[in-house]
Amino acid sequence: MKELPDEKTLLELLELAKDAELKARKLYELGEAFAQKWERRLEARQQTVAQKQVS
Repeated sequence: MKELPDEKTLLELLELAKDAELKARKLYELGEAFAQKWERRLEARQQTVAQKQVS
């Protein structure tokens, strides 16, 4: 039967998990900002192209 890690190891793993979660959250927020920026640019470009086709 396997033994559980000692308390020090568990605390270190908890800290690593918290750090990983924070990095993942920051990466997600960066990705969202990037997507929103390019989505607005793409919509503006599509409107410009549509207006040129009507004219």
